[in-house]
Amino acid sequence: MEQIVKCLIAGGPQHGLVRLQLWDPQYPAPLVLASEDGEVCTAAACRKAGREGSRFLLLHPRATGQQILAMMAMLSAHAAIVCGPLGR
Repeated sequence: MEQIVKCLIAGGPQHGLVRLQLWDPQYPAPLVLASEDGEVCTAAACRKAGREGSRFLLLHPRATGQQILAMMAMLSAHAAIVCGPLGR
């Protein structure tokens, strides 16, 4: 069953953008998104966000380590706010 999930993009022209994306968890391929420059951003991490569903971290092929770490911190901070300190 398809659902709408929030995707946080690391790197590329849309770095830091949160985008809503239709996703089917039954589909065997990973979640991907074409960025504004035509590159494909691929899901690298997923964090449960309680009743809000899941948030995905999408990586642009040219994302730097610093950009990836910054977006991972945002993903964790959001989960701590929504779900509590243990991500419940």
